[in-house]
Amino acid sequence: MLSRVGSNSGPLTDLVVLEVSARAAGAYCGRLLSLLGATVVRVEAPLVLDVPAALDDIVANSLNRGKQSVEFDSADLAEIARRCSVVVVDSRDDDAADGKFTAITRAVQEVCPPRTPVVDLGGLRQTLDNTAAAVPFAPIIATAASGLAWGIGSPDSEPLSLPFDLADYLTGTEGAAAAALALLRSVGEVDDVGQHWDVTAADVLSYYVGQIGSNFLPYDRPWRRDGPRATLSGGSYPAAMFPCQDGWVSIMCRTQREYDGLLDGLGRPEWTRSANFTDPRVVARLHADEADKHLTAWTSARTRDEVFAVGRQYGFPVAPVLTIAESLSEEQFAHRGFFESGPNQMVLPGSPYHLYRTEASEKDRTRVSGWPAAEAQSSKQPLAGLRVLDLSWVWSGPMVTATLRDLGAEVVKVEHRSRADPARLRGRALRNGVPVDGPELEVTPYFNQLNRAKRSVAIDMGSTEGAALIGRLAAESDVVVENMRPGVLARRGLDYESLSQTNPGLVMVSMSMLGQTGPLSGIRGYAPVMSGLAGLDSLVGYDSDRLIGTYNPALGDPNGAGHALVALLSALVGRQRTGQGCYIDLSQVEALLSVLTGPIIQAQVDGHVPVPANRHQRLPLHGTFACAGTDNWVSIAARTERELSAVGAVVNAPHMASSSSITALVREWTVDRDADAVANVMRAQGVPAARVVGYEEALFGERASERGVGTVTSHRWLGEQMVVTVPWKVDGHGFTAGGAAPQLGEDTEAVLAEVLALRAADLAELRQRAVIE
Repeated sequence: MLSRVGSNSGPLTDLVVLEVSARAAGAYCGRLLSLLGATVVRVEAPLVLDVPAALDDIVANSLNRGKQSVEFDSADLAEIARRCSVVVVDSRDDDAADGKFTAITRAVQEVCPPRTPVVDLGGLRQTLDNTAAAVPFAPIIATAASGLAWGIGSPDSEPLSLPFDLADYLTGTEGAAAAALALLRSVGEVDDVGQHWDVTAADVLSYYVGQIGSNFLPYDRPWRRDGPRATLSGGSYPAAMFPCQDGWVSIMCRTQREYDGLLDGLGRPEWTRSANFTDPRVVARLHADEADKHLTAWTSARTRDEVFAVGRQYGFPVAPVLTIAESLSEEQFAHRGFFESGPNQMVLPGSPYHLYRTEASEKDRTRVSGWPAAEAQSSKQPLAGLRVLDLSWVWSGPMVTATLRDLGAEVVKVEHRSRADPARLRGRALRNGVPVDGPELEVTPYFNQLNRAKRSVAIDMGSTEGAALIGRLAAESDVVVENMRPGVLARRGLDYESLSQTNPGLVMVSMSMLGQTGPLSGIRGYAPVMSGLAGLDSLVGYDSDRLIGTYNPALGDPNGAGHALVALLSALVGRQRTGQGCYIDLSQVEALLSVLTGPIIQAQVDGHVPVPANRHQRLPLHGTFACAGTDNWVSIAARTERELSAVGAVVNAPHMASSSSITALVREWTVDRDADAVANVMRAQGVPAARVVGYEEALFGERASERGVGTVTSHRWLGEQMVVTVPWKVDGHGFTAGGAAPQLGEDTEAVLAEVLALRAADLAELRQRAVIE
């Protein structure tokens, strides 16, 4: 029997985290660790947030729920610093207070013992060893320098930043995962824990861009702005927002089966019978504009609910694009109890996690306490010896397990030719316009990116014998990760309650779109369906009549993966300390709502949330400006009066430094200047600025090389391909990929022999009965 775990008894209970934050990055990092049981003590300091001034305290208090606080000059600070397990900082090198928070951060670090791990949430670092001068930072700078902004917007308008401090929230999530790993190594009494964990916002966003970008450039699909849809539909039609009578819906089909369901839902009208519209990959590349006209005509004649009902009936992924206010009243979130009561009858984001625990016997406690083995590990391979059973597919789940592999774990991916990972079905990569030769399921760069260095076993999960074989692998694993629809594994006896009977120390993560229970838990969907239901896509655009959404970056998946990783590593900390396993039921849509704290509060207080484009609700200057040449842009932000005065001096308008017209003056000044030159001049004055770069420079440019963004892998069919790896750094080094993705089933016999001690005769019999390939 499983029991629900509350935050007061979570896996990080009794571990102390010291938080020194002036940005949403550090505050949200501490919030996640607190939700998982840590005692988070925050050094009192105001946060710089993208919310109206009147909401500052409300949003800050929401982020700081469950934390304790201490004054910087308090006598208690030294004692807390002495006994804390990890320190989280986000303003060590630069801040939005002309150096005040930076000085406080460094002073706090000086009172911590030298071996205390520090998770340092930076902004835009230029070198791996961080020897270069600090780069002035605001979240808009990370979206510019990472390549993310290049893919959001309309081709005839400026690139769009992520609004409402979202880049900082994403960085805080990755920072919480790194902090959990540092805690895991500490409680495991590993000597080489790692002292300085560097999690930089621009690296985090480049990591996300590099993963989804592997589904673009290798197919001659540009990573560029294409309005409210993925460029060339991201390879399989459709992937876009469509207007309805009462708003918008997101429709995204990634497989032939889903596309056929869409056509069935449309009633197979005459236009669908043309050969042009048979294959969704052909439609995406050659006929998307024409298909959009037909689909728009169909959706425009219906309400969002009517389109949603057709999607559920015919099995294609669709969801209404909710406003933030609408998402607050969605029945699914009420069923899960996601929102919590706040002041003045307000609701606030709760925890996207439902944790469950099972007791371990003394035998099992001994078994799990032997991991990690100190002699087998270093900070370069911190998860060496951990075995992960990967039952996930597409992006979010495989991203979690790929990260674990980067960190040294053995990852065994279960597949089968009759139900291949859809990431294998994105079509052949192109080289110089010519399709790459090789088996159809082995020539997909997207799959290679998300499954680097894993081991592939081909087992028919649909058969009774195959499910039993997977259960035996789970019994010999430390972690299971899955992102299938709720109920799929339970029907095969592979749910956590069944698996934990033979492996009570197992940590298992189920990362479905909406959680394991509730009226919408069974719907199909991908990242844009998530961001539509969470209300995010109603906030990204040029104004409320010209929405763009987040189709190209598809943030629902990497955000969900980051949140899953925080809980998974924290659960391993708990297992290391107590011997108890843990089941994590994560709702990826709730994880998106969790990083929208500001808009959720603003929707309730102000009655609406503006579509900000590139504006900021507090900073006096914040935007993306055209420069000389075609499609050249620079992002600039001034956080303080000093920085605003510096901008005024640069554009020869010091008398206008306190006026809102400074934005217009900056726009006039940049338009005939080189973007890099503009960014350099602004940075020299201590003003955050960066040129908006495309995919190639973000992933292959000088900064990417210095920061170790990726690893070149050698794939049997694809040849050399650079894959991006987990964006954290520790003590001056990053984490590299251990190799290319496996061919389907290439490790089946080796894994079953090594892990389950099956003999050649056993394997031959399983092959003969088509249980394995």
